[in-house]
Amino acid sequence: MKRKLTFVVASLLTFFVSLANDYAVLTNGSLLQPQKEVVDVEIKSEVLTIRLADENRAYVDVDYTFYNHGDKTDMTVAFVANLPSEGITSYENLFDGSPFIHDFVVEMNGNLLPIETAATGISRDYDPKLITGDGYYYDGKETQIQYIYTFPATFEKGENKVHHTYSYDIIHSVFAIWNIEYELSPAANWKNHKIGKFTLNIECPNTAKHFYVNCEDLYLINPIFTKGVGKFRKDRRKVEISMRNAVAQWTLYDYKPESRLDIYSVSNLEDYKDGDLENHPYGYSYDRGPNFTPTSGNLSGHPKILRNIPYAHRGYIFKTKDMKKCFENLWWYIPDSNYVPDMSHFTDKELMFINGTYTEKK
Repeated sequence: MKRKLTFVVASLLTFFVSLANDYAVLTNGSLLQPQKEVVDVEIKSEVLTIRLADENRAYVDVDYTFYNHGDKTDMTVAFVANLPSEGITSYENLFDGSPFIHDFVVEMNGNLLPIETAATGISRDYDPKLITGDGYYYDGKETQIQYIYTFPATFEKGENKVHHTYSYDIIHSVFAIWNIEYELSPAANWKNHKIGKFTLNIECPNTAKHFYVNCEDLYLINPIFTKGVGKFRKDRRKVEISMRNAVAQWTLYDYKPESRLDIYSVSNLEDYKDGDLENHPYGYSYDRGPNFTPTSGNLSGHPKILRNIPYAHRGYIFKTKDMKKCFENLWWYIPDSNYVPDMSHFTDKELMFINGTYTEKK
């Protein structure tokens, strides 16, 4: 017997509003979640890979293995994204999908699924002037607007593979050079309320990253680095990671997700808030991406350090006593005895740091 269900990806990539004190990001993500419990379908495994790049975009790749204990089941799946309060310049054409989501692809059992875009909370003859700055439509009552991507899915009896990829735009805030959020808890709505084997990969190919992983579910699991070089330490229920050309990996079995995954790289203002400038006199993090500035890193008054920091980020071992002491005191620094400086590997902004020609844009 064939059954027909409809379920949604609740907040699979949820845009949300500014939280406080100008802290804002455009996107977060989450897992496939049924509208009502799918009794016969469980998640046998999930491999979530988040790629960090030197641009204002994050890349997500998710491999699911589902197991359908019941009969063949057709479902209409919806990927939902809330309207953001930041970054929208026009409220026209909302039914065409989000301008911040890119390369949205879903494959199931080797077949590419067709995608249709829509919007909820408004009708097709909506008045853009009635959309509020926090992503709601007000025509006498206030309704949240959501982008929606729908695609058909057929769960065969037994094992089913779902591969989902997308990228999305992110912005920085006064507290973070970049920030990524991913909801893990929706997986608990499938059969057995758990993931048989959950693997999280955070990777940074061809770059280096220094960031926090804030997730109660992962805190007691030590990451391993499967490629490149990396190190970690734990503080205040968070895991701090520094890695270069590496993959940090966590693996959990019979995982019952209850929390959200936050990955972020803090700027110098976090240090001001914590009163920790003595331990981080040149800022807490350095990042090759466009969001980093010497001002946020407290480096604008130290041109010699600013000139050398792109080399340190790649593992250069300094010979002079002052630079050696400076960078060996920075926790994120990972020396590499094989590193040979190559000017072609620096970003345009880093070349300005090195040449002393950088000026901050007003």
